[in-house]
Amino acid sequence: MAKYTAFIALLFCLLLVAATEMQMAEGKYCWKKNHKWHGPCHYSFKCSQHCKHWFGAEYGVCKKYQWGHKHHHLTNYACYCYSPCH
Repeated sequence: MAKYTAFIALLFCLLLVAATEMQMAEGKYCWKKNHKWHGPCHYSFKCSQHCKHWFGAEYGVCKKYQWGHKHHHLTNYACYCYSPCH
């Protein structure tokens, strides 16, 4: 019986630690339009590398431009950099 109780207590501790780690990993990210990027954004990989290099951001993503320009559909995508909010 003591082994069973110790096992349950250990399992409970591991679940508690895992839940705490998951809460810490759920940090919010803030985005900012990359103003050093010129032209339309076609590949998020290139945007991400650019954001990491120039701004020290976690990653970058090509996404629809927020201010509604009415150009060709590919020119409506811009590079946005994401970093943890402070």
